Amino acid sequence: MTLIDVSDVVQYLYCPKKIYFLKVAGMRIERPKMEEGKAAQKDVRRSIARFAEKMGGKVLTNIYMVSNKYGLKGVLDALIETSGNLYPVDVKLSKFQSVSYPWKMQITAYAVLAEENFGKTVRSGFIYLIGMRKFLEVRVEPEDRKALKRIVDEIRKMVIEERYPKTSKSKKCGYCEVFEFCV
Repeated sequence: MTLIDVSDVVQYLYCPKKIYFLKVAGMRIERPKMEEGKAAQKDVRRSIARFAEKMGGKVLTNIYMVSNKYGLKGVLDALIETSGNLYPVDVKLSKFQSVSYPWKMQITAYAVLAEENFGKTVRSGFIYLIGMRKFLEVRVEPEDRKALKRIVDEIRKMVIEERYPKTSKSKKCGYCEVFEFCV
């Protein structure tokens, strides 16, 4: 089975054409914001560790996980482990202060990965906003898991069939890394 990367879920929800260009057409694109965020993660580890201590837990960082059930793989920025719970943490370099649907699905993806790899149910996770030094809690509900499965299956089918997705233009197009190649 072809494993779908968690980052592909976020890109697909931004616009399915991004996944087409990346996975089917084999384009390599620069994502400067993502790279900047990765570089800044080293500076936030202490903040996440303090947050975990307040929760009575510890932090594991940069964990590669695979889910055979969902056909997913990914590297999680941080996982807070308390005596009975796991909380995936994704670090963002963003000015947005509310949880978007793609972010919710990203935390859901990391939740199912953590569940399968650590054998504990995950009920919520966090988005850590670097610039604001703020944690946003993200609840993970059963319907989120079902939606994630559907999205991962759609991505896999599109890639296997090499199908160019139909989408309509939006204001997001002006910020997209593949805009110049998009028809």
